[in-house]
Amino acid sequence: MALRNSQEGLIMTEEWQVDDLALCISRHERYPPEVRPGAIFTVRAVLANMPDLSGGAAGTALNFIDVAELGPHAAYCASRFRRLLPHAPDIFDAEVIELMRGLNDAGR
Repeated sequence: MALRNSQEGLIMTEEWQVDDLALCISRHERYPPEVRPGAIFTVRAVLANMPDLSGGAAGTALNFIDVAELGPHAAYCASRFRRLLPHAPDIFDAEVIELMRGLNDAGR
């Protein structure tokens, strides 16, 4: 998915890869009910230059693990998803992990 930074005229590409996590941000009427805003899926396949059946420009499309395919010549439009990037644990994460460890130790 190409994004244009209007201030600098730069084009950035969101490089989808197999095993990325994808957050659904909008739903197409053809999508199964489980593919809805807020749902997170694991990418199984990335398809470049997938034709837009509604006449729009070709773009990146995705297929997901454990989600029905839309057909032999269709996939989920990547523009309806945001790539979730892992982050290094921060102080908040460390505190949550310590609290969880305490709860697990107390339950033994």
